[in-house]
Amino acid sequence: MSTLFARVFRQAWATFEHTGAGDAKFASNLNALRRLVDQLTLADIGLEPSLVATETFQQPTKAPCTYVGVFENDRFAMSVFVLRENYTMPLHDHPQMHGLLRVVSGAVQICSYSEIARRDTVEPRAEGGTLRRHVLVVAEPEKIISSAAGDCAVLTPTERNFHEITAIGGPAAFFDILSPPYNTASQPQYYFYRKVPVPRHLAEMEPLGFGGPDKPSAQEDERPRYVLETIPNPEHYYCDTVHYATPEFMYQQAEGGGGGGGGGV
Repeated sequence: MSTLFARVFRQAWATFEHTGAGDAKFASNLNALRRLVDQLTLADIGLEPSLVATETFQQPTKAPCTYVGVFENDRFAMSVFVLRENYTMPLHDHPQMHGLLRVVSGAVQICSYSEIARRDTVEPRAEGGTLRRHVLVVAEPEKIISSAAGDCAVLTPTERNFHEITAIGGPAAFFDILSPPYNTASQPQYYFYRKVPVPRHLAEMEPLGFGGPDKPSAQEDERPRYVLETIPNPEHYYCDTVHYATPEFMYQQAEGGGGGGGGGV
């Protein structure tokens, strides 16, 4: 693990100690964190190139995705995902999260969507109700990001927080920071989705049918619109897990509760 990665961790701690979309200090800290994350490499994190080798994914029992849990507390989570060439991590959401995604090996294509409004219904079943969610979204421009320096993707609680990620030109690995992390008491469950065209009757109902009077109308926003519909966890999406030897200073920081000193790079 490099000095740069230690700086990323400490800046993440300072950034997500207190979060607020309208908080100038938070925005400054987030920009500082992004500038650091923009520079990360696989070696900085302390991972071997064999993790992303084509030969690794040619093993008959190998999952299409490898997950490396780097660090997690109740403020933020750091992890690395490695995708087989041409494999797409299914469309999913990051509810109420800030996130940074940095490709540390290879390249990925990201298709992102921003929510306009949603409609939830609960379908009765014998073992309990099942949530069925429809989310009206706008498609953001597709983005290809690589391990070249200065190429980081950012999502916010309201922008680009639905996405699918495809490894292109070979296996790819990306590092991400999410805040708040999944699996916390305050964090809603995440869902997988399929994309469908906006039905005419829903398009005509907007914004009354979906809500969201503060959102731009279709006439004001020329980006493509879709409805995302919740689906069960896709059977093709499963991961192998690789153990990560989390540096001791991360635990010491977590136990001490202090310190990152925000803002500086």
